[in-house]
Amino acid sequence: MFDAEKLRAIPIASVATALGFQLSRGMARCRLPGHDDEHPSFSVRSRTNRFNCFACNRGGDAIDLVRIMEGTDFLGACRWLGGRFGIDDTRSGKSPRRGVRTVRDPLPSVTAPAGSTGEVGSDSEIFTWILAQSPLAPSGRAYLDSRGFVPATLAHFGVGQLGEGKALLRAARERFGETRLERCGVMIKGRYGPYLAFRSGYLLFPFVIDGEIVFLQARRPDGERDSRWLCPAHLPPPPFNLEALAGSAPTITICEGVTDVLSAHQLGIPAIGFVGASARIDAPTIARLRGRNVAVLGDADAAGAGFAQRLVRLLGDHGITASTTSMPEGINDLNDFLRAREGIDR
Repeated sequence: MFDAEKLRAIPIASVATALGFQLSRGMARCRLPGHDDEHPSFSVRSRTNRFNCFACNRGGDAIDLVRIMEGTDFLGACRWLGGRFGIDDTRSGKSPRRGVRTVRDPLPSVTAPAGSTGEVGSDSEIFTWILAQSPLAPSGRAYLDSRGFVPATLAHFGVGQLGEGKALLRAARERFGETRLERCGVMIKGRYGPYLAFRSGYLLFPFVIDGEIVFLQARRPDGERDSRWLCPAHLPPPPFNLEALAGSAPTITICEGVTDVLSAHQLGIPAIGFVGASARIDAPTIARLRGRNVAVLGDADAAGAGFAQRLVRLLGDHGITASTTSMPEGINDLNDFLRAREGIDR
């Protein structure tokens, strides 16, 4: 049990800095999973002691921020905060002081942001329907071919491509209703009315757990970096390609993102991936990693090194020994390696 109010009172700016955000006047580029931020959109407010990202619409208190960035649950976030800011939990030989609010670890959940219609959660039926309406188009195939991916790899992962977004949203609203679409993050209510979380022409990558699509991530099918990746609003991404843990492979590689996992598969490397430079790892995934060799492979940059170090530490907290792996000189990530092997210009 922890004094949750004391942990929430830790200055949010200090928590964000400890998690790697580079704040300037309370603003920073967002590093929340699933958001490639080109311009500062993450903010902290000392008055309310909360964080908010104006672009991906996520926010909360210190515990929420640690849960998202460290890929942990409520209790893990409390331990993380207590360990780094010198606040012990209240479990000792004595009972907590009268009047101190203590909190047991709740069941994992995602709280809906202000203004939404209810609790945020995955909706496999909606995600499956969207993918079924989104066959891979020639433009997407050409882009993926330039990344070195063969048709068998694309078929294995069920990659799709969104058509005309307004038409899809109109059909989805008629079929499922706005409440369900908003709860799973597919529809966002903006100033000028509802709009789709994904954009027309974007590639779609399904995240499958136990045979069900529980998350979709969209990628811009060109070399531009603006809004390169899009995810359902407010819905934290699970690990990608957890089906790789269904087998008995003695070594599992953990990559930084979706395209690296596709590259690993094509290279014959069993791999799962975490979206962005952080990890959200749950108890079932931890259990399926036990007894295996785990190699963590981040991009060959500062963010990738931070991703690898945090994940090795996180796995170590759960009793799993993991090691970091480096790319060869001049290679940034596994997709670079795949393209170099195939003789494709990078």
